[in-house]
This record gives sequence, C-alpha cells and structure tokens, in this order.
Amino acid sequence: MNKKENKDELRARKYLQTLQCTQVEYEPLGNVTPDFLLDKKIAVEVRRLNRNYIDGKNLISIENLEIHLIKSIKKLIENFKCNPYSNSSHISVTLSEPVNAQDIIGINKRVKRILKKHTNKISTKKSYSICDFLSLTFTPVAKESNIYTYTDCNGDATWIIHALHRHIQEVIDEKNEKIEKNFSLYEQWWLLLVDSIVYGLDNEDFEKLKRIKLNKHRFAKVIILSPKGNFDTFEF
Repeated sequence: MNKKENKDELRARKYLQTLQCTQVEYEPLGNVTPDFLLDKKIAVEVRRLNRNYIDGKNLISIENLEIHLIKSIKKLIENFKCNPYSNSSHISVTLSEPVNAQDIIGINKRVKRILKKHTNKISTKKSYSICDFLSLTFTPVAKESNIYTYTDCNGDATWIIHALHRHIQEVIDEKNEKIEKNFSLYEQWWLLLVDSIVYGLDNEDFEKLKRIKLNKHRFAKVIILSPKGNFDTFEF
C-alpha cells in the first residue's frame, strides 16, 4: 500500500503537474524508489534540501542552521544604519563549531548590539565574541556607501556557496545509490530537491550557486524547487 505523501512530496506533485506531461503517478512501485513517475517513463526522486551529516553509511538530514545563521548576519550587516561616521568597516565572521537550534536564540540581538557598539570605535580593528562558537572581526576601511560590509565567513568570501555545494552533492550521491536497483526500469531519472536553504540568498550568491558544477551521476536533471509560492526552479 502506498503511504500518504508528505509535505515535500505534495509540493513536488503540484510542481510536476505544471509540466507538459499527461500523467503524474505517485510511488508507481509502492513504497520504494521512485517517488513519482511522469508519463510512464520519467522517474522522479524527491527530497528536502537541507543540511546533512554522515553517520556511518547513513546520510542524516537536519536543518542547515549554520547557513541560515550566516545569511541572517549578512542581512543585519547590510541593513545596519548609523550616521554620521568617519569611515567604514569590513566584517569577517568566524564560526567555530556546528550550531544547535537552541544556540541561535538571541544571536541576532547580540549582533545588532555589537554593530551599534562598534560605531564608537569605527577606526579601530577589533574582534567581538558573540557566543562560544561565533565571533565578528571589524577591520576599518575608507568610507564607503555602507558603514559595515560583510566580507567572509572563516576566511572564505563564498562560504555559503561552498557549504551548499557540499550539501547538494551529498544528497545527489545518496540518491544515486538508492535508485540503482530500479534504474533500468525507466528511460530517465530526475532528482527534485524541495529547498529549505537556497531561496533567500542574495542575488550575488544565488548567481554563483547556479554556476557551480555537480556530479549528477545517473540523474538527467537535478532540480531545486522553491519551498512555497510560485514554483520557482533552477536546474543543474
């Protein structure tokens, strides 16, 4: 007996029904891969795109709190307003260990307080500890359009992109192994990832993400689907 579609599968079904296909079938072989079959020939595996870690041989999924946290801090930095000021400061973020959901409570408020506090020392280089695993380093620069500019995380200006690349590739690798048994039954296989990370990136990071190279293995398409609203997608 087929199980009931979960939230991500329901989102995937609605998207697939917008495509030029005449039939969308859920779990054509029962509670095994694939999740959907289009017009009896295209098999589609569905998964939420979130953070993963490997426990033995199993890929375990949890929300990507680190990426969400850095995205949030970038936004706070970019939107911070304070005038007048004599010069600006670049801000580098150091993230020393994985983030727990409980740790995130209050971090944004602390970051805001530090941003305001440092305006009195805008001409000096200084580091602030936000919590045990997170610190901000301010480096003064000539006056620019914004008082503060985010520069990097852990010394990597594209840290978010590299982290996302790693997580997406891990998911593809996991799903590629899963479809091996039934791969020969269908003409083509797609991997549809319902996003919980990507949409919400700033435009610059989003464009960089779309240019990354991935090993798609047996999948003809890897599609990232927006989590709500319009069915925005992009493909690898």
